[in-house]
Amino acid sequence: MGHPPPAPYGMPPGAVPQPSPSRGPGPLLIGLVAVAAAVLLAVAGLGAYLVLSDDGDDSAAASSGPVDLRVPLTFRLLASASAPPCAGGAVTVSGASECYTLSADLLTVRRLEEVKAVPPDPARGSPGWSVALTLTSADAPGFAALTRKAADAFAAQAPGGRMAMLVGGTLVSEPAQVMQAITGGQVEINGPAGRFTRAYTEDLVHRMTGK
Repeated sequence: MGHPPPAPYGMPPGAVPQPSPSRGPGPLLIGLVAVAAAVLLAVAGLGAYLVLSDDGDDSAAASSGPVDLRVPLTFRLLASASAPPCAGGAVTVSGASECYTLSADLLTVRRLEEVKAVPPDPARGSPGWSVALTLTSADAPGFAALTRKAADAFAAQAPGGRMAMLVGGTLVSEPAQVMQAITGGQVEINGPAGRFTRAYTEDLVHRMTGK
């Protein structure tokens, strides 16, 4: 059974997503949504290396910064998607219906101004825990340029309109569509409340920072 497509990158809160150009079954996992000065990066399923457990006390969140990452965080555009089995260097993630060949267009981040696990905030459209990232002033322009290139590719109905996220070189979600350039350097990783528990998001912070 196919999965519903994600909210596209750059869609404002409350907006009704318009049908995207026909490209076969839509990706499941990432969407970027501008929220004031911040950007939401919704990740509905991360790799099995993350530990899943029930929520504990919601009064605190793991945080650190400025911090040099223990493993790099990479945003990378898609070159092509194909049906499994994956071959020729293509990668996939659990639950995906496609194999992904990634392009040379990327941004690798090795330092963040801040990274922290954030408690649920239903009023802001975030029913589960999330991970908030603040890129450095050195990386924010590169992220804006990468998302601008992706948005141009999306307008041209090209595969490069989708962007993947990798932690330590491992793909952690299905690539998703980018509709507009994203500036400001603030990114939030979130997903279904049942999966994005406190323990889940704090473990993602730990994987990136070692703290």
